[in-house]
Amino acid sequence: MKKAVINRAYFERCLLFLCGEGKIGNIGFKSSELDTVFLPLYKTQEGDKFAVCFDLASGLGGKALPAASFELIFDGEVDFLFDEEKDFSDNGGVYKIGLISDELGVTLFSTYEPTKVSVKQKIGEMGLRAVFRTADILPKNGRRVLFTSQSRKELSGNEKFVFDEILRRGELRDRLKIKFSLSDKGGAKFLLRTAWLLGRSDTVILDDYHPIVYLFKYKKSVKIAQLWHACGAFKTFGYSRLGKEGAPRFDGKAHRCYTHAFVSGDEVRKYYAEAFGVPMERVYATGVPRCDNLKNDETKRDKFTVLFAPTFRGNGAKSAHYPYDKLDFDRLYEVCKRNNMKVIFKMHPFIKEKPPITENQADVFEDMSESREINELLPRCDLVITDYSSVVYEAALLNKSMLFYTFDLDEYVSSRDFYEPFEAFVPGKIVTEFDGLISALENKDFESEKVKKFREKNFISDEKSASERVVDVLFGE
Repeated sequence: MKKAVINRAYFERCLLFLCGEGKIGNIGFKSSELDTVFLPLYKTQEGDKFAVCFDLASGLGGKALPAASFELIFDGEVDFLFDEEKDFSDNGGVYKIGLISDELGVTLFSTYEPTKVSVKQKIGEMGLRAVFRTADILPKNGRRVLFTSQSRKELSGNEKFVFDEILRRGELRDRLKIKFSLSDKGGAKFLLRTAWLLGRSDTVILDDYHPIVYLFKYKKSVKIAQLWHACGAFKTFGYSRLGKEGAPRFDGKAHRCYTHAFVSGDEVRKYYAEAFGVPMERVYATGVPRCDNLKNDETKRDKFTVLFAPTFRGNGAKSAHYPYDKLDFDRLYEVCKRNNMKVIFKMHPFIKEKPPITENQADVFEDMSESREINELLPRCDLVITDYSSVVYEAALLNKSMLFYTFDLDEYVSSRDFYEPFEAFVPGKIVTEFDGLISALENKDFESEKVKKFREKNFISDEKSASERVVDVLFGE
């Protein structure tokens, strides 16, 4: 058998790749300072070529690499000298990873200085942990289920579909004891109630970032299930954004506690494992529950309907905005009027400023940003205009044409980035200037042939619904 040879090493986001030729066997990094071996997130073998991927953010037993040195354990040889370094310093902390090879082998090392937490935050967390520990002392019975959200005040989206599936199964419904803790504002009362219910629950179901969930250490029998509100893996999120503004801390606890993460298809499992800082075996390709009933509206429309649904700019809810000056509303109105088109605006929930629609444009433009679920609007449209929004997945399921208006693509790649090259990934025509947007609308030039291939790549399909698959996994039905 040809001996495996590593001849390339590089960093990509929070990942380290070692590539080479031959058949790759056991491989990992071991430190004399630690008991745990740093194992790969995954390995690929295509013919005589291999690639090994190490997750720097969570590969060491679900944690980021501490300040230490690691020697490569590898049945093979190194073809040339590596000298690579990646700087993830952010949020007041310092975190650098280096990789060096020489005649003695390959050494991976990290330089780490933890970020500081305020006294006020520490006191608040201590109080919540005390509530959780008190509730957690009481025995569990395997039947208590908690649906919780800190971004929704009522059950909706993926959580609602999974809840309805539980109700549909009479025997399971009667066996489980279900509680809810939902809020779109948070507050002390909500946090205290949630801390108590988290301590009492056997299964916790959420579908978004939920800070209080990450504060506690759960018993091994407890399931923390993340349904995640977005489909697929488009723009980077979670630990995939390390080193960029707005990213979680390298030593942060966000997401790492998930025992189950549910995604649209097999192709995106590795991206969610990276983003959440969990092993791939905790990520399940089930499809997305809230898309189960996604069907096109068969009502005959008298106008070609466009859904304008871009993502926000900024680092979160406080700074979220959209540059409306990149749209010439008067010109867009004229084109739509001339071509018998209607435009529905669905801005991201973080964006507080409404589209500047005048009264005399109301026959063509309609602002429906207050509608929480975009899936209620998608079936009514013929075309989706977006940029970097994950709405592309739902639109693909409905076989909708798409147009990508990306006037700030280079800037967005630099600050946020994508899991795959944007130009090769998106299922539709890309325009970077408003003139191009107008031209595409006038000529109905959307490159719609890309949609089918995109859908087949990113979703699984069989007779079961995603909600059924999720319930089967969580409750063993």
